[in-house]
Amino acid sequence: MNNNIVEHLLSAGKPDATAYVDAGGQVTYAELARAVHAYAARLDGSAFRPGSNALIVADDSIATVVAILGVWWAGGVPVPVSPMLTPAEIEFIAGDCSATYLHVDERAEERFPAKGALDLPRGRADRMAPYDGEIPPPAHQGDGDVVLIQYTSGSTGQPKGVLHTRAGIDGVLSGFGRILALSPADTVLSTAKLSFGYGFGNSLLFPLAAGARTVLSAGPPDVFRVAATLAAHRPTVLCSVPRVYAALLERIRHGEALALGSLRLAVSAGEHLPAPMCGEFARVCSAPLVNGLGATEVLHIVVATNGSRPGSTGIPVPGVRITVRDDQGQVVPDGVEGRLHVAGGSVAAGYLDRADATARTFADGGAYTGDIVRRAVDGDLEYVCRRDDLINVGGFKVSPFEVEAAAREVDGLSQVAVVGARDTSGLEQAVAYLVPENGVDRAVLRTAARQAFRDRLPVFKRPAVIEVVDQLPVTSTGKLARFKLRTGEVNVTLRVLREGRGGRYRRTLICLPYAGGSAGSYTRLAKHLPESWRVVAGEASLRGPVTVADVADAWWKAVTPYLSAGTVLFGHSLGALVAAEVANRAGAGLEPAHVVLSAPPLSGAAARAIRSQDDAQLVADLTRSGLMPPTTLTADEVGRLLLPRFRRDLSLVPEEWTPTLETPVHVLVGAEDTLCTLPGVAARLRPSMVASTHVVDGGHYFVVTNPVQTAAVLAGLYP
Repeated sequence: MNNNIVEHLLSAGKPDATAYVDAGGQVTYAELARAVHAYAARLDGSAFRPGSNALIVADDSIATVVAILGVWWAGGVPVPVSPMLTPAEIEFIAGDCSATYLHVDERAEERFPAKGALDLPRGRADRMAPYDGEIPPPAHQGDGDVVLIQYTSGSTGQPKGVLHTRAGIDGVLSGFGRILALSPADTVLSTAKLSFGYGFGNSLLFPLAAGARTVLSAGPPDVFRVAATLAAHRPTVLCSVPRVYAALLERIRHGEALALGSLRLAVSAGEHLPAPMCGEFARVCSAPLVNGLGATEVLHIVVATNGSRPGSTGIPVPGVRITVRDDQGQVVPDGVEGRLHVAGGSVAAGYLDRADATARTFADGGAYTGDIVRRAVDGDLEYVCRRDDLINVGGFKVSPFEVEAAAREVDGLSQVAVVGARDTSGLEQAVAYLVPENGVDRAVLRTAARQAFRDRLPVFKRPAVIEVVDQLPVTSTGKLARFKLRTGEVNVTLRVLREGRGGRYRRTLICLPYAGGSAGSYTRLAKHLPESWRVVAGEASLRGPVTVADVADAWWKAVTPYLSAGTVLFGHSLGALVAAEVANRAGAGLEPAHVVLSAPPLSGAAARAIRSQDDAQLVADLTRSGLMPPTTLTADEVGRLLLPRFRRDLSLVPEEWTPTLETPVHVLVGAEDTLCTLPGVAARLRPSMVASTHVVDGGHYFVVTNPVQTAAVLAGLYP
């Protein structure tokens, strides 16, 4: 065995054979070796010392490969990280690994200035750097030496540095490398980046060790870039993630001819690969699609389908021992779900400076990957989900993949993801996010998916909420970012509907809209208020699981700059509930502003109903109850444009709402509103909370249908 990894990796490539291709051209193995020697010589002549950590923040390119190999040649430890991370994240990693050197590409140089933990000696690689000087001797690397640090994604907390040894590198090459069986005749394309374990093996370890040709592509791994790269370079091996394969298949279904004929093998990892997708891709490109499972803690793929039956996650790769264990570390029988435990040469030495986490993960003679699996009687592993993804519904453990599978064949569905989220009572529920194919009606898709869930799942496994979205959040490698779906986000935007005469005003009215409403709902009201009033209206966009408390916090931050003795916080219907929550949470901080609750909701009965009804039933019930706001939209437009937001907004209403306000409020109700009446308000609000009550002619949406009288009441409250 060569003493240095680089000697080993470059020994298989013929000097004149192409090693890498990127947007700037190509380099041969001989040119690559000269560039690596030049980079190592520059390190040798600087303050860099063997054994120190070199942070490499750069997109995939030949220069990035040169930097990694140059650091290895000089005896350093490369720490490749994604340039898509934020400056704060990069600074954290630099400090955490005590980096003494920083390699950046041109874009990273601009994003990450030399300050704090990033105030380090810096280098950039010229992939074609001429070098005729003395070649520095390669550093010796023993089997147990740490030669690579890769950071976990940090999706469940702060990222952790994973310590990989020289023996671990060799274990990967002799493990999954035997399944790939690359040769100098192969061209490899990986959409996963060098900064991740999966991409590091695909684009650096495996092809170099085989003397193959590798295509590097900078930028996000979207389907358009992948399709163009396939056409331009005709790879024989494609390594990607299920989302990219799904997007390629969708384009094929719509009649687009993709350059897949050169492929002899495709590999999928990073997330669960549905069995139908695997079979369909193999049919259209006449090449097998290998499904792999790995983790940063084991460097690369350790379980792979290699002739396994459809739907299987596969069997251990050569040199890897797999067991399924319970929470106490005991091996469970076949067919029983448990934690995936991996033993073998590629298992990392542990986490950097994380003794407790190392003890939990690297235990029982190997490492726990965080995946829940079961072993079938034929020896194949069946993937259940990530341990953190299990949804606890009423005491039942539900796998999101089982729920997703129930809807996957629904017509017009492009993608689906199911996560666990808390409802307004704090109980966990399943939430399904659907992405429609181009041109598919959202209401039709939601109805079809709801029916599929009813037909194929028991009651406790059916999603309580179904959201139709334009796209699903992904990581920089193209993997589904489930943690982003589980994490709610509220953005409030305000706009001025009227400035006041001459830009001067005595009062500022801030309007919070009703369910399904927008800032524009208050345009007519603004016109009828005195000229001394400025009118500001807003709306909130919601993503992921959020509560009314989350929405109130976002509104409080948005309205704070407008607070003064002349400010009136005006919320209608759902907006009244949010305004009351703002007043409750702000307490004395809201003074001296005034609060008006217009048609405040009295219970969550309507919100409860929306979960089980299809769109037609919901529209009928809302219209009958007076909760459907007046609109000129057609029935089709209501289903496509109004209902999705209306459903989402109504889900904020708690089962029972009994506000406890310290700030006295004025209450407005509609004379014909059967949902919100003065007796009902009196039953919910203590007399000490209410400064005055007022009745306006009209139904639940009098603020829209009778803006003249509504404006007159407001002007009379605050002359």
